[in-house]
Parts: sequence; structure tokens; C-alpha cells
Amino acid sequence: MSKRRPDTEPQELDQHAFGSIEQFGRDAATEIGKGFSLFRLALKNMGTYAWMNVKMCLTFACLAFLICLFTVYNAAINQRKTEFERDSASANLMITQSATAASLIEERWPNAKKDLYYLHNFSSDISARFGVGGKFLGDSSFFVLEVEGEQYAASKSVSFCTVAHPEEAYFTQGDQTELESRFGESSFFLTGEYPAEKEDIALGLPLLEAYRLEPDDVMGKTISVYLKDPRDGKPPLSFQFSGKVSGVVREEFYSLTGHKDTNMRPSFFMRYENDFFKDKRLVRYRYILPDWPTYEEYRTWKQSFTDTTFLYAGLTSVDKVDVLNSLQILATNLYIIVGSALGVGLVLTVFLMIDKYIKVFARSGGILLSVGMRRSQLFGLLFLQLFLLCVAAIPLSFVFTIGGYFVINLLVKWITDISLSIAFRKLVKMLFLGVLVVIGIAFAFFAYAIICIRNRTIKDYLGVVID
Repeated sequence: MSKRRPDTEPQELDQHAFGSIEQFGRDAATEIGKGFSLFRLALKNMGTYAWMNVKMCLTFACLAFLICLFTVYNAAINQRKTEFERDSASANLMITQSATAASLIEERWPNAKKDLYYLHNFSSDISARFGVGGKFLGDSSFFVLEVEGEQYAASKSVSFCTVAHPEEAYFTQGDQTELESRFGESSFFLTGEYPAEKEDIALGLPLLEAYRLEPDDVMGKTISVYLKDPRDGKPPLSFQFSGKVSGVVREEFYSLTGHKDTNMRPSFFMRYENDFFKDKRLVRYRYILPDWPTYEEYRTWKQSFTDTTFLYAGLTSVDKVDVLNSLQILATNLYIIVGSALGVGLVLTVFLMIDKYIKVFARSGGILLSVGMRRSQLFGLLFLQLFLLCVAAIPLSFVFTIGGYFVINLLVKWITDISLSIAFRKLVKMLFLGVLVVIGIAFAFFAYAIICIRNRTIKDYLGVVID
């Protein structure tokens, strides 16, 4: 019986597939006889057409980089915005002493949380007694602090702001959020607690430091406050108030963004019922906003409240929040417009490259089928080669993404003075997402390749013409 001639002479085959065709035939037959390794064959095939595989790998890496960069950048902006809002949470509130302004605020922001507290203004006491103008709310140089009969004078200036509020409600939820976010503390008190009884008083740590006292020196003891004229050597003292110390507010509270203004940095905390606040008290209406405003909205407020005393504590923060919102909008638009265009371009590039890739693989596949490889194994080889390309693209996409993010972060910091950051765990998650998308696209092309070659004969494989 005569042997069937091959439909295509060996001399007509691609002499670059796995080296010479004779050597490849012997290698493939030997491998199959041993129970060959698809992995080894995949590496040989990819090495033979190294430049084509490098281009495919770079294209996959660029596609992953594009997806990862925009995803990571948006995640970094969201994280920075969230962090900044938490780190400035105590400042997103408005304060006014005018009932008219309070009515306007309630009309415009019905969802704002409202409460009020009392302040005592010592400047009028100082002016009436000594005929000199004191700083608003009083300066420590005008006061003597007495602890169980022993008197102390201030060694440095500190505001004598005194507030009254029911229970612990003077501290807002924003104060709590920022305290935990910036300082990792859950309690406003270094020791003790908020005044629970009518005559109880809580003190701020900066006040004690100004009078060279420690929390242990005053806790549970009765203190008295006297007004004096600092111009005299031994001035007469005028009693102001006294009470039992129930707690000491930690120093971190005074570093909160919303407590940089003098009349929001109380040294003494009392209850509404305290007799000291029956006279000479100032009412403050406080409104905690549910959302951060834009800087333009803030300017509109100022114009609306020109005839009233109005304070927005977040003035120094709202501008950065506004910038972060603008960056987020810009990033989203870039992702939709530029990112989509580049993504489509890269996918089309992969499509054009995969077409040639299929032809080259088909020629090699014909040789493998002719020496005994099954079709299922051939399809497995194609699957493995595309998978290896994706695996090789992963570290490249990581390097591209981190480098691109670093450059963009430098530009954003240079233009806006805002430094973006992202948690490492979230960064890895975003990169993993980008890689999954690229692998999905690669295997979509694998499915396309299988459709193209599944019904071909060995003769068809060997006869493929490569452009």
C-alpha cells in the first residue's frame, strides 16, 4: 500500500517555526512520545516568535495600565476626599449670635442639625472694673486661679472662653469623627468626664498648662476664678465663679479644625443650669451641615448675612474640598472620554495582532497535529500561550500604573498643593481588577481564535498564508 503524500511539501512550510521544519518534527514527535509538556511547547513557540509575543505582551500591559491608572487615580481622589472630610469634620458648621441669621440658615438648610450654647464675655467685666479693654472673652493675664485656697497666676496667655451646654453635647459628632481620624482618640477627656452636676466644671488642658498645673492637681477639687488688674503689684481680686473639677479636656481637642477660632476654644465647660450663666451670657446658634458646600456657596452665604454676625468654621477647609471635587469630576470625564477612546484603540490593536497570531499559530499547529497531537491539546496550547502573555503583562502593568500614578500625583501636588494617597490594600485590589479585565479580553480573543480554527483540517493549517 502506498503512503499518502502530504498535501504540502515540507519545503513550503515556515522555516522559522521552531527552527528548521525537520528539527521541529523530530522534537515534536519526541515530546509527544514522552507525554509532552504543553508548557514547554508554549515557551518554545513564544520564543520562536519572540518579537510578536513581546508586542502582544506590551499591548496587554498597556491595556491593563490604562484601566488600572484611571481606576487607581479615581480611588485615590475618593480616599483623599474622604480622609480630608474626616480630618476636617469638626469645621463643617455655622455659628451665629443673631436670631435673624438663624432663621435664614434654618430656611436654607432645613436638614442642618441645630443646637445652641452660651458664652460668657469677660471683656465687658474687665472694661467695667478696670477701664481697659480686654481681649474678646478675656485674657488669662487678668485672672487668678485658686485651687483649694492656693492661688496661681498665668505664665502665658490663654483664652478664658467659658461655655455652657447641656451634658456632653457641646462636642459634636464632627468633633468625634476628626478626633478619631487625626489622633486616634475616642474620648475628649484626658481624665474625668463632662460636668454632670450644676456646680461641676471641666477644664481644658491648655488652661492648666498656662497656670503650671497638672490634671492631678485639680481633679475632684474646688477651683475659684478671680478677676485682677495686671497693672498693679498686689491688685484686689474680684470673684467670678467656682466649682468642683469633674474632668480635663485633652489638648488634641483644641487642635481640631473647627476649634481654631477663639470663641470655639473654651477653657471652662459648664452646664446650662450653672448660676454663673444667669447674667452676661451670649447665645450662640450652631448649625451642623449634612454635606460640605462649595466655595461659591460659601461666598453667597456671606453676601446673604452681611448685616449679621456669621461664622462658618470650615472656611479654610471648604476650598480644598472644592478642589478635590473638581479633580474628581475631571478624572471622571477623562476616564469616560479619553480612557474610552484609548481603550477602544488598544482593543482594536489587539484584535489586529491576534489575527496574525492565529495564522502563525495555525502553521505551527498543523505541524503538531501531523506528528500526533490531538486537537484538544492544540487548543490547550493556544490557551496556555495567551495566559502566559497575560501573566507576563501583569508586572509591566504594575510598573506602568505606579509610575503613571506617581507622575500625576506630582503634577496635582504642584498645581493644587494637594497630595493624593491610596491604601496599599486598595491599590492591589484596583490593579487586580485591571488585570482581570485584561485576562477577560485575552480569553475573549481565545474564544475568537478557537472559532476561527476549530473546523480546519491539517492541510488547512499547513496552508495558511501569513501576511
